[in-house]
Amino acid sequence: MERGHRDDYDAAQTHLSERALVTLIGDLGPWSERIVLAGGLAPRYIVGSLPMGASPHAGTTDVDVVIGLAVEDSFETYATLQANLKRSGFELGRPSYQWSRQVDGATVSVDFLCETGHVPSGRIYSPKQGTGSQFSAFNAPGANLAIQDFFEVDVEANRLDDGGLSTVSVRVASVLAYIVLKVLAFQDRHENKDAYDLVYTLVNFPDDGPHTAGLVAAKSPVRQEPQVADALQLLGDRFSDVDHDGPSAYSNFLADPDDAFRKSQYRNEAVAAVSQFLSAAGAK
Repeated sequence: MERGHRDDYDAAQTHLSERALVTLIGDLGPWSERIVLAGGLAPRYIVGSLPMGASPHAGTTDVDVVIGLAVEDSFETYATLQANLKRSGFELGRPSYQWSRQVDGATVSVDFLCETGHVPSGRIYSPKQGTGSQFSAFNAPGANLAIQDFFEVDVEANRLDDGGLSTVSVRVASVLAYIVLKVLAFQDRHENKDAYDLVYTLVNFPDDGPHTAGLVAAKSPVRQEPQVADALQLLGDRFSDVDHDGPSAYSNFLADPDDAFRKSQYRNEAVAAVSQFLSAAGAK
């Protein structure tokens, strides 16, 4: 089901996703050091404490993580990962890069993303296909940037298995890697939520919003990657003025359908935020 408006999200499902993240990272052992959080749960950690008067992030319905794959990984390596996922109560779903479990009548899912040249972008990659391994990941352009550019944050939540309150160290995509992932996702599927996640992260970034986000991005270890340059060009194109699809998607996610005044405000906010970010990041 497409979720195109803020009213499609709620705090309870987001809290459930955070609990799933803590359970997952706590049970993955060494694999936890090859997992980086991306997707709709990441903005709350990238932004941290909100500026005064800022609205909380709309939340998410699942957990998207980038997984670092290596050529030398054996079948046994992925067998261990699968065993740990099952031990955490997750079951392989459809699509095959998604693992889910039921909690109090609600479904919580973890989607695994990767970046590889073995299959086209947007396809599912099975690292050990033909060996009996069931593990797969969605091939998402820009995913490896998160593996190279992340920060760590302690996340505390109640585990899903009634194991009590737990704190784990989570790797989270840094602002540049996250923005690249989001604009590429928006290009591919044109969902309002991707535009919202992107602009929200810039507007509410610590200290000075999009300007500071751009300064941090300019110092990123992946800033000079050709893929990043292309993505920032795409970002500028998609958010160049209020009539383009980026600002429209952002405003449609936040505003009521018949509230033309608020839609106009949100479009202008999106254009300004992206422009300030790109200027500070040296991409304009």
